[in-house]
Parts: sequence; C-alpha cells; structure tokens
Amino acid sequence: MDFRKIAEGVADRLQKYYKTAEGWTSAKKSKNFEISYRQSEEFSGHLYKGEAIYNCPPKTVFDYVEPLPDGPRAKWDTNMKKIEILKWIETPDLRINRACTASAMLGLISPRDFVDLILVRETDECFSTNAISIEYPECPEVKDHVRGWNWSCGMICVKYPDDPNKCKLVSLIQPDIKGMLPKNVVESAIPGSMVEFFTKLEEALKKDGKISS
Repeated sequence: MDFRKIAEGVADRLQKYYKTAEGWTSAKKSKNFEISYRQSEEFSGHLYKGEAIYNCPPKTVFDYVEPLPDGPRAKWDTNMKKIEILKWIETPDLRINRACTASAMLGLISPRDFVDLILVRETDECFSTNAISIEYPECPEVKDHVRGWNWSCGMICVKYPDDPNKCKLVSLIQPDIKGMLPKNVVESAIPGSMVEFFTKLEEALKKDGKISS
C-alpha cells in the first residue's frame, strides 16, 4: 500500500472541498462560526464543513487541533478519550493514528474508535492535517468500541498574509460511525458536536493565553 500516495490524494481532495463555494447548506451560524453540509462524494452520507476565525497565529491553532498523544488536544478535547500513534510511516509528516471517542447523545451513540492515515502539510496558504481511515490488521477492533470509518477529513488552518496573529480554522469531516442507529439521528448530532469543538478550542486558547486581544 502506497501510504504517501493515498494521503496526498486525501489532502488534495480536502483542498478542493474547502475551495468549492457552491452546494453547501447552512446548519448552524453565529458571529464566530458557521457549520454547513453537502452530499459527500465518497459515501452516502454528508460532508460537513465548520469554519471559525481565531485571533491567534495559525501554527498555534494547528498545534492545538493536531491529534497527538502529547499535544494540547489530548487535554482540552474531552470528546477524544485516547489518541495513540500506531506507526510512523515517515517522520515527521506521515503516520497512522488510533483515536477513541466518548459516547454521545446521552449514551445513544456508544464509544467509537478510528484508525486513520494522517498527513501533515504546510504551504504558503495554510497548515493542514489530512486523514482517512484505513484497514490496519495490526490494530484489531476492541469489544468496548465500535470501529468507525472516516472518509477524507481534516483540519485546515488558513493564514492571513496581512495579519500573522489571525487565522481561519476549517474542519472538514465525513464520518461513518457504523453501529445500528438510524443515519438521520447520527447526522443530526454532528453540527452540534462541531460547535462544541470550536467553542472548547477557543476556551482552551484563552485559558492558555494564546488569543490576541
């Protein structure tokens, strides 16, 4: 399996999704963020896009959302119960992760785990983490988690050339969490979980003194 070729393809797809302006339906919107969705090109569900602006350097925001066992996200993202690196394919930008999520919707959605191939990229425009689930026999399913599947997903921290202390964070997700729940029940929970993610991130950045006034 050519892991780098797969991951580069995911990163290119995510840039295309981010830069496609048409076809999105707004699900939630405030002065601080917007959550929208459209039909996925990769499976029968939806592709969700969340956008939020932070008065914080893009590299700092990126470090806070990168799913690393010893990174800030492991501390502030309470929905992420465990993050582990299963294998470094090529240091420092290409790896295989396992992430375990907490139950959701008052326990209606049981804990999930995802095994993802992740590529980190930096360009003149942004920092990004680009992921897709893969079959990885070295990490079999465990009985207390349902094995979910992430189609192309990631975080893009967009730089503002005229303001190094400001960035736009774009979250693109299209998870298939498997299990027995009806798809409409699962998808109704996703926009709210994305709002919670953006809100908790802002709280963590403020608490750690990272946000500019």
